[in-house]
Amino acid sequence: MAKSENQKLKILYIAKYFLEYSDENHPLTAEKDICDYLKEEYGIDAERRSVYRDIALLRDVFGMDIDGGQGGRYRLMSRQFDFDELRLLAECVYSAKFISESQARNFISTLGEFCSVYQAEKLESEVFLCDRVKTKQKGTMTIISEINAAMSKKQDGKSHTPQKITFKYLKSTIDDVHSQKERKNGNLYKVSPYKLLINDGNYYLLAFDSDKQDLRTYRIDRMKEVNRIDEPRDGEKEFAEVDLRSYTRRVFSMYGGKKERVTIRFINPLLDTAIERFGTSPDVFYMPKDKNHFIVSADVEISDQFFGWLCGFGNKAKIESPDHVVEQMKEHLNKIQNLY
Repeated sequence: MAKSENQKLKILYIAKYFLEYSDENHPLTAEKDICDYLKEEYGIDAERRSVYRDIALLRDVFGMDIDGGQGGRYRLMSRQFDFDELRLLAECVYSAKFISESQARNFISTLGEFCSVYQAEKLESEVFLCDRVKTKQKGTMTIISEINAAMSKKQDGKSHTPQKITFKYLKSTIDDVHSQKERKNGNLYKVSPYKLLINDGNYYLLAFDSDKQDLRTYRIDRMKEVNRIDEPRDGEKEFAEVDLRSYTRRVFSMYGGKKERVTIRFINPLLDTAIERFGTSPDVFYMPKDKNHFIVSADVEISDQFFGWLCGFGNKAKIESPDHVVEQMKEHLNKIQNLY
């Protein structure tokens, strides 16, 4: 690019330099930092006073939050995202199990483009999550994109009929815990996708299985070879009848099983824990039992996982009703006792 053309773009280069190399902790000097940058990078001979004028325009006309001027030192105080917001986004990326280690690093690098180079280094060095198991499955972003395209009711500004998808589903085996094998001997699953859900760092697809006439959830990072097919999805009626809050609470919190209305007694200090588990929707009821206990009545899916969760509280929680669920709990405890 000719020097004269570079000169016309000088103010944009100055803005770029502020965005990359300045923040509240890293001021720039007009004469040394900015003038030297323009000369070395773009061959622009800039006078200090012209740089002052450009900075004033960036601040007063284009709204850049540039502070200072005393002694020729300036700082970019804010930008599109606060650093704390970017750090929170970075933590969310690292905590997501469905995002592989390499994908997470790429995302953090992209986030770093929204802050100074010094803050970008902090993003990469400060955000570290211990003991988070990350997926080794590649292509999860492509899978998510394909599912979203299948569920879309508009594509390229035109009406689109949501489609069914096919995929292969993976499972771990004890023979090799470092790799996964295809379920159903590699035969394709065919479902009608409706909603993508995130729970405990994992990404799930909520879809309608026409063969089983039921809604099912599938882990995104266990899916592969996801493809849209030329069949309109079904299960609209079943999905419309689902209360997503209640459904996800039952499925993800208590795992699969027969849905039952259960009343449980807890000691008072476990109220926050119970609310986190069962929520506060109109179909969940809390009331004092005595001065040391309260009870909660909620719909749960009865399963070994539910009983195991309850066992974790020892004598601090007890199923009150119905009687047949109490008996199932006793049977569950007896099976465990017989192992020892």
